[in-house]
Amino acid sequence: MFAAAIIIVAVLLCCCFISFNNINDVFAFTTSNITSGAVDVGDILLEGYADRADGKVFNGESMAALYEKLTGKTGAEIGDVDALGTLTAKQIRAKNGNKDIVLTMDGQKWTVTHLTKDSSGNTIATLWKATEIATHTWSSWYDTATTYAYPSNMYSTSFVRADALNSGGNGYVAKKGDTTLTKVAQKADHKYARLTMPSVKGSLTSFIVKPSAVAYQGNQNNNVGGNIGSTGYTLPNEAYGTPSGTVKWYVGSGRNMNYSGKSGYADWKDDYIWLPSLTEIGRDETTNGIWALSNNQRSNSSASWLRSSRHNYANYAYYLTPGSSVKTTSVTDSFAVRPALHLNLDMAAEHSGLGSLTEPKDVSVEYKGTALTLDDVADEQKKWFKPDKVNIT
Repeated sequence: MFAAAIIIVAVLLCCCFISFNNINDVFAFTTSNITSGAVDVGDILLEGYADRADGKVFNGESMAALYEKLTGKTGAEIGDVDALGTLTAKQIRAKNGNKDIVLTMDGQKWTVTHLTKDSSGNTIATLWKATEIATHTWSSWYDTATTYAYPSNMYSTSFVRADALNSGGNGYVAKKGDTTLTKVAQKADHKYARLTMPSVKGSLTSFIVKPSAVAYQGNQNNNVGGNIGSTGYTLPNEAYGTPSGTVKWYVGSGRNMNYSGKSGYADWKDDYIWLPSLTEIGRDETTNGIWALSNNQRSNSSASWLRSSRHNYANYAYYLTPGSSVKTTSVTDSFAVRPALHLNLDMAAEHSGLGSLTEPKDVSVEYKGTALTLDDVADEQKKWFKPDKVNIT
């Protein structure tokens, strides 16, 4: 018998390299909300990143694959992505065989909906939860009146924001006529805790850009027409600042849908995660909104809430049907909650590194007078060998 362990392992360690260009595209959306497929760049976080001492959080291999899909360029780096400026999901699909990009972060699947710059010049990729089945009410009560301090369909004081999205914030309006908000403590064991709480182990909040630094979320206006599926009115809860273009709030039958002067109306702008608006997601692939989503990105296995409220009633909010149609319903209904966030790609790039390969183990093979290769080693001895990760000479 001839022990080849030391020689083979030494050769492997000296001659291996990681290839960013051999990541296979797969149909990532395997649940019923996706029908045409997508390219999956994998988990963008390093395994065990919260326990690393080097400050590396993001998987450099997966991030490199993301850069390639965003740019359509083999071997792309973050500088190439920075040079892109703003891209819609439709423009990103055009670089990838008309397929959407999906990735995994914090153990959950997300789809890339938009690329732009924040107010500090950082490149941000907007991610939207790809699929969700857990449901939640928007509000625990409703009324058509807008005269309350906190109308039942004002997003910043909604139960869905405070509880389902773990924002905490100043709380939510618990019942009709309340002039103070009911506090909701953030939960460290919440599924979005690492995306909403800087204090928890493994928090990712330092890599998330808040809407307050994103221009189009401050001035979007569903009344501008064009390619956003306009309702003919400016909608509550969409812009946290002054809507652009012609502003047309519904005022009639004793209802004034302009909530912008109400206390806390714009508070959601400082959230790490949030629900998208009708103007962002659009109505379909023809009137497709700021993000220009595919119907695959928009659809879900069950109906899901949006941030926008109906233009003329204080008890209705918008939602997406499972087939991606847009409708309104009572805020006391229960639908899925699919949050979105802005990932700071420049910051992520600074904290990207390579994950550790599985450590090679000793192997042995009988020498019979001919040259030996790794092919001569029994499969059970080389389960650590990943041909898509390691090249051997």
